[in-house]
Amino acid sequence: PETVEDLRDALLTEPVRRPTQQRAARTEQLQARQASSMAAEVKKEFWLPLESNPEVLNGFRDKLSASNAFAFHDVYGFDPDLLAMVPQPCLAVLLLFPYAEMAAAKAAQLERLRSEGYAPDAGIFFMRQYVGNACGTIACVHALAANSDFTVSAGSELEAWIGANKPLSAEDRGTNLALAKFVSAATSESAQEGQTAAPDVGDDVNHHFVAFVAHNNCVYELDGTKPYPINHGPLSSDLLSDAIEVIKREFVAHVPDGQFNIMALASVE
Repeated sequence: PETVEDLRDALLTEPVRRPTQQRAARTEQLQARQASSMAAEVKKEFWLPLESNPEVLNGFRDKLSASNAFAFHDVYGFDPDLLAMVPQPCLAVLLLFPYAEMAAAKAAQLERLRSEGYAPDAGIFFMRQYVGNACGTIACVHALAANSDFTVSAGSELEAWIGANKPLSAEDRGTNLALAKFVSAATSESAQEGQTAAPDVGDDVNHHFVAFVAHNNCVYELDGTKPYPINHGPLSSDLLSDAIEVIKREFVAHVPDGQFNIMALASVE
């Protein structure tokens, strides 16, 4: 302070301002510790995996009270005639792939993106996966949330959950999904409705689900085990055709003899 008056003002105002800043900092630290602790707890959980089956996923959709104007359909192959069997418009594509066999290729992909300084679009709805064997659930919710104007019913719990989580980080969304009882209940019920017997909770499941959606005229891969959504480039035609090209290039090419299954979230027939 340059004058006695300045010194007096500083002495009067500084003690008031500093505790306020300290309290805010302590609150932020406490909230960060609580969020970290909660995320650590949900990482210990396992859900029953959803079967890669349109009937199962459409049942899951219904249990979330999502719109029945769009449904999950099998994609029977890469041939244009087979792709033409999928109704349009197609809002999302789900891929089930052999996780262990793809691990090295996906790790190399992330390393390449880091070296390139990749920065994803922050506007896309993306969440991390913290619950074991919940990849099918995550992929379905990603597909619905990315197209919520068309797929989410007004007044539903899913609509409220998406609205509340849109402003949050991918990590907080993942934690909150793990804590969403209506989602875990729908998953548990749907997992029992497949054509094959459901595994035990916590069983090792090698195959993994991801979703492909369109955002800002680009094809995005949404995989909750990755730190961010991956932009695979601009849409050149329809989402289904472009997603298939990504799947062939980024997945099948690495494991040509692997077991893959593809479904599309598209208009009902």
